[in-house]
Amino acid sequence: MNPLLEQFISEARDLLPAIGEKLLQLETDPTSAELIKELFRLVHTLKGSSGLFEFPEMTRVLHAGEDLLDRVRDARVAYSRTLADRLLDGMDFVGMLLDEIEATGGINAAHADNSARLAQSLRQLTGDSDEAKPTESGSIAANSAPIGLDCQQPSNSSSSVDLSEIPENLRMQLYRDVLAGAPLTWLEYTPEEDCFFKGEDPLFLMQQIPETAWGNIAARQAWPPLAELDAYRCKLVFRALTTAGPAILHELFRYIPEQVCIVAVPATALLQPCGNENGEAVLEAESHARSFRTIVQTQREILGLPDSDALLPGRLKSIAAALAACLRAIGKTGLLAGLDAALEQALSVTKAGPLLAWLDEHLPEAQALKTAERRAEVTLQAGAQAAEPSAPHPEAAIKFGRRAEDSISSIKTVKVDQVKIDRLMNLIGEMVVAKNSLPYLASRAETQYGLRELSREIKAQYAVVNRIAEEMQNAIMQIRMMPVSFIFQRFPRLVRDTSRKLGKEVNLVLEGEDTEADKNIIEALADPLIHIVRNSLDHGIELPDSRRAAGKPAAGCLSIHASQETDRVLIEISDDGKGIDPDIIKRKAYEKGLIDEAALERITDKEAVNLVFAAGFSTVEVVSDLSGRGVGMDVVRSAVEKVSGIVSLDSEKGYGTRIRLSLPLSMAITHVMIIESNQRIFGVPIENVVETVRVSCAAVHTIKRRLTTVLRGRIVPLVALNDLLALDEPQQLNQDNEMAILVVRLNNDLIGVIVDDFRQTVDIILKPLTGILGGLPGYAGSALLGDGSVLMVLNFKELIK
Repeated sequence: MNPLLEQFISEARDLLPAIGEKLLQLETDPTSAELIKELFRLVHTLKGSSGLFEFPEMTRVLHAGEDLLDRVRDARVAYSRTLADRLLDGMDFVGMLLDEIEATGGINAAHADNSARLAQSLRQLTGDSDEAKPTESGSIAANSAPIGLDCQQPSNSSSSVDLSEIPENLRMQLYRDVLAGAPLTWLEYTPEEDCFFKGEDPLFLMQQIPETAWGNIAARQAWPPLAELDAYRCKLVFRALTTAGPAILHELFRYIPEQVCIVAVPATALLQPCGNENGEAVLEAESHARSFRTIVQTQREILGLPDSDALLPGRLKSIAAALAACLRAIGKTGLLAGLDAALEQALSVTKAGPLLAWLDEHLPEAQALKTAERRAEVTLQAGAQAAEPSAPHPEAAIKFGRRAEDSISSIKTVKVDQVKIDRLMNLIGEMVVAKNSLPYLASRAETQYGLRELSREIKAQYAVVNRIAEEMQNAIMQIRMMPVSFIFQRFPRLVRDTSRKLGKEVNLVLEGEDTEADKNIIEALADPLIHIVRNSLDHGIELPDSRRAAGKPAAGCLSIHASQETDRVLIEISDDGKGIDPDIIKRKAYEKGLIDEAALERITDKEAVNLVFAAGFSTVEVVSDLSGRGVGMDVVRSAVEKVSGIVSLDSEKGYGTRIRLSLPLSMAITHVMIIESNQRIFGVPIENVVETVRVSCAAVHTIKRRLTTVLRGRIVPLVALNDLLALDEPQQLNQDNEMAILVVRLNNDLIGVIVDDFRQTVDIILKPLTGILGGLPGYAGSALLGDGSVLMVLNFKELIK
């Protein structure tokens, strides 16, 4: 993929969401001239950019959308929900084409039908999709098939198109080409009389038309006397017939659309119904005669093959049979005897000459056809050569009539491949870890070698390196930071379409769209948020009648709020729907076997509500395209926890539900706390750590054969880390006979892990375990410390089940 195409795709992906956003804003403010103007500008920009490439399927839809918005802008067409729907469909189609271009480098021709259908649906709203031009004998409008002509008629020119001026041979050749599927477009250009004073060159512009088959320049009206002729006023009309598509011509004449008429020519428009002397329609007669001549010419070409071929006798008999059938078809049975004689002579001498001589003598039509085709080719070549500039400049060929002001005035942003930024982030991560080795070296210099002064200098340099590394890390992280609006911007469309599908009225409130987080975090948020929003729309917010009966406004409210707290980004999704009924959740969970009878009795309402995160849980009996498969909220929790996030849910029956996601700002560097057990050190992700406490052995009790203690009025179960790791050693106590307890949070539950001792917290680059070690679910990964040792990071979620 060339850089220009990559840039187009990148810009198009920026424009499409903006177009969708403006369309949705117009639904609440359909009379806003500024919004319509901005929307037109966005579509116009995207269409213009697509014209630089051979993507007619995309350009066709965008061009139709631009025409429609132009009429909306001029108040010739009123904005409507139907209009928004069709434009959104068109933009979805363009987005799909962008995906295909990015994946394959091009667009499959199979999209042509959908493209034409979408363009046609957009043009129907303009009120001129069936723009039938005034009909006259011989005009395209009179003879054209109902294919939806895309014509912009110049106001000061004739409205009909007469193709009778085109030589018949050329017309028939084009007729055959169009029947074979080749495009054919008529263009009539009537430049303004004072065009020369505007720096326009009509002749040069006409010469830029590609694949011109025929051209003509004529006076608009009779020439005045020479003494009265004003040579500085253009009173000409230019006409051309080209096999280029209308989209190319629209792009070429994009700055003067009001001066050109561009019409896609159907095959039937090239036929001139004049009849023959026998009263037979010329179309049918010409078709029969052409078929006969084609057959005869084919037999002639076969006879021209070398006579040395061993199959010659059979070939001669086959030719004679074909010619005899043709003679019978046209009623010339009197020639059959001579044909048989010529065949016998050819077979006797084993040569095609006698049969060929008979053909030339009695059926000279084949020669006539060959001559006519040669003339048509000469005419086409002459037309094409006339359309080409004598010596086109290499750069001029790609300008397509663009103006100088189209050049990019300045570049305010630089787009960099994500791979390069990821590599930069990895390098700074390595630097952060490497700097951690300096305090270790300082300690060795002082304690092992007695070099206190050197140790002090190393610590001083460590402070400098640490400051620079932190600034670099922050700067690079800022590059990767993206606003949550990147995913928020899809929700207005999602809420709009889904609520209409469900027959509900929903007001969406988005807040904190400027909140930023690492690109990987933002991308990881997309699917969970979509699941949550769809669940709120499907299960949470009631139908308008139900809401009125409950004393609520008919329209529900769905709020998505983003904010940042220290090094975490918080996303809160809340609705004012019917909330979650814990009794229903308990019953469903019991029916599905997710909980037993004992759990059913003791489970609290809050714990019951959180059962919606269980795999396979769903309260819906019927599976739909929105819900019912029991994977939605389970997927949400798994996706959030995969990026070291936490999800919590609160719901009140009859008043709504609130889901809160807490995620780290970045995953590039992991902040861990080091703990010690059985003379080994382990790392624990700091987001799992609630607190570290030392508890006297007297405060530890055994309840149902499990160690517990009470922390701040709450019973906390205890588990020894050595037991979790299958280490056959008791946990060490300190001098005051106290246990070191690391309190961690797992699925909203607090658990105390007994360890030997606590150490410091460090920043590490967490590497996943590979190979055989990758099968150890109790470890989240490993990291290299500054002293060269390897730190194993624990995964308590797997260790404590």
